[in-house]
Amino acid sequence: MSGADVPVTTFRVGDALVARVAAEAAAAVPGVVALRTDLAGTLLGLAGQVLGTRRAPVVSARVDGGQAEVSLSVVTRLGFNCRDLARAVQREVAAAVGAYTGLDTLVRVTVVDVLIDREPAARDDLSVR
Repeated sequence: MSGADVPVTTFRVGDALVARVAAEAAAAVPGVVALRTDLAGTLLGLAGQVLGTRRAPVVSARVDGGQAEVSLSVVTRLGFNCRDLARAVQREVAAAVGAYTGLDTLVRVTVVDVLIDREPAARDDLSVR
């Protein structure tokens, strides 16, 4: 086949695909306990419940040409440095989206909450003798 016989193939990477890849990559980063929606996602989720559609996306993504922008909010566990965690999430998400789609990716991470593990308080024995 000569170069003139090769069909031209074009494709577009969808926002939802980028969001799904980003969510999977972010959730796999050590220290990430959960992904949360932002206020807009929460409102969309409420509207979706009323309309009977799926739940709100946890990760928002937008593809424009050869670039993707991803925004996500994470919950961590006490003991993880938030700055280091955010950088690790940025690095892993950008690498995963880039490897899967070929897009340059800007990742915005917000650490929105911290999970604090507490041992249950010892209860006094109040049984009647």
